[in-house]
Amino acid sequence: MDHRDAQSYSVNVRMGNWVEETCLQSVVLDSTSEFLRYGEDAQLLCPDVRFPGWCDGAGGVALSCSTSDHNSELDGLGPGCTMTASPLTESCVRNCFKICGIGSSCEKGEPLKFGDTFAISPCVSSKPLFVAAVMPRLYAERGVSGHPVLKLVDAQDPYCRWTVAYWRKTMREKAEGLPVPNGARVVLKHNATNLNVAVETDFRIATFFGDEYEVTAHSIKDSGGHEKAQNIWEFVTSNKRPETDDDGTNNDTKTNK
Repeated sequence: MDHRDAQSYSVNVRMGNWVEETCLQSVVLDSTSEFLRYGEDAQLLCPDVRFPGWCDGAGGVALSCSTSDHNSELDGLGPGCTMTASPLTESCVRNCFKICGIGSSCEKGEPLKFGDTFAISPCVSSKPLFVAAVMPRLYAERGVSGHPVLKLVDAQDPYCRWTVAYWRKTMREKAEGLPVPNGARVVLKHNATNLNVAVETDFRIATFFGDEYEVTAHSIKDSGGHEKAQNIWEFVTSNKRPETDDDGTNNDTKTNK
């Protein structure tokens, strides 16, 4: 199956036309900025995780809205919609987001800085929605991995707040307060728990788009305390990937479960 053919991908999983036309609608990422900025459309890619059977030239998996929840609106998104890591990395509505500032120092168009607190919203939706790590309560269950899952909610609260740290642990203190370069590798942290956003490569969930990896708040580290590939992300705001000599490689940085 050609993963670039969204039509065949959706038909194979018997997805309704209304979902296909909205969630798989192309989003053009054309930022010319050196830095990630508030209010811009961006993808969140986990670049060193591979999905079996997929050979995307860019590689990795993309944080995506699953649209598999019964509360989804007619545009395919709604409160309770589960976030997944999808091998379908072509930029589209379901895998593009906006960084929303919290506070007066984070106005639209200003650079996002390491250490800033922000919210993440779908780039297109019929109502305000925010990515949150859902803590286990009476009405919320853990994911199949046993860790708190990421879902969309319709009101900002402490569980919708995020920050980024430079992926290299030894350089985090120096990077604090500096603008985040477009395409830089980062660790995406959940403020309320200090857990990292993780691709659960041992756990898949069924969506309208086929099986995809579960995404949770879960810090996955090696014996030296360094985050593994499942915790390393890139914010990408341009279809032209930036050139960098920092490829993010680390011991056990690539995985193909």
